Amino acid sequence: MGEVKQAEQDLKALEAFVVSNPDLERLEALLDRFNIFEAVGMERQEISHSKFLAFLLDPNESHGMGDAFVKRLLQRAIMDSPNASAPVTPIELSLWDLGEMSVRREWRRIDIFLVDEREKLAVIIENKIGAGEHGDQLDRYHKIVREQYPDYRLLALYLTPDGDEPSHPEYLPVDYRAVCEIFDELAESWASVIEPDLRVLVTHYTEMLRRHIVGDSEIARLSRQIYQKHQRAIDLIYEHRFAQQEAIRKLLTKLIKEAPDLSYNTRYTHYPAGEWISFGADKWDVPSLNVAGGYAGQDNVLLFVIGNLPDRLNLKLSICPGDEETRTRLFNAARNNPTVFQNSSGSLK
Repeated sequence: MGEVKQAEQDLKALEAFVVSNPDLERLEALLDRFNIFEAVGMERQEISHSKFLAFLLDPNESHGMGDAFVKRLLQRAIMDSPNASAPVTPIELSLWDLGEMSVRREWRRIDIFLVDEREKLAVIIENKIGAGEHGDQLDRYHKIVREQYPDYRLLALYLTPDGDEPSHPEYLPVDYRAVCEIFDELAESWASVIEPDLRVLVTHYTEMLRRHIVGDSEIARLSRQIYQKHQRAIDLIYEHRFAQQEAIRKLLTKLIKEAPDLSYNTRYTHYPAGEWISFGADKWDVPSLNVAGGYAGQDNVLLFVIGNLPDRLNLKLSICPGDEETRTRLFNAARNNPTVFQNSSGSLK
């Protein structure tokens, strides 16, 4: 009776999770929504992020915001680092006209470098999405700018997803959450000025950042909320996520073992996304195709391998370790018969 009651409770949990669940429907809608930056695979491309940010930081570009974004970013970096001694104050920045500021990409290998001759301000922005600092690069960049612009005020920013602390004391940490919040503020205050196309573009960018970089998206919040409400059902689904693959594995194993001309390999390789099931053909069990010592429980050089993947089955004929002359002849025979052996490897490993 205990098992029956447990099954009934599990069924009710699944029904509550699947049927009339507005949170789940909202999550599915968000996951299906098109995002131009995700479409081009930009999520973790550090160089692409730097290029887009450089475009928005440049007052002379066609985004129509002038120096609004660069001012807000610098002010935010200074205000969020009260213990750091910045060479310029947020109030000074608000009074300055940075409309003639120039923006350079990869100048002396600096990700983004800003220079304003009128206000004699130089800004280093080191952008890190996945990797951390490399050697003494922060110190090296700082010295380069100091030498090239000795009488300029130098402001250095270290931009990372979580606002990591930079190794150099002159750099101010900035996180991508701040970038999202600045864009949100500008989108509201500059709504009548920003072109609709740019507004859509910036919205897509902040959505992508929140989803993939800062982990602060509506998708993340909904996911946490759904799991809190339906933990039992989700854990049950997770527990049985490989049930279909397990049933397929058992069926394939049974068929191979029952086949009179096949030899089942008693070892198979399992990994999170699937597994490899291997077997040999008895007719190929001849001295010329045998290998001393065996390979994964199989004494033949030739071995069939089935990839039991979540969404498909793959069948391959593998040339296992053995006599190199024999392996080379088999490989060349496969390459010379492309109609039979499709997608053969370009080299013999």
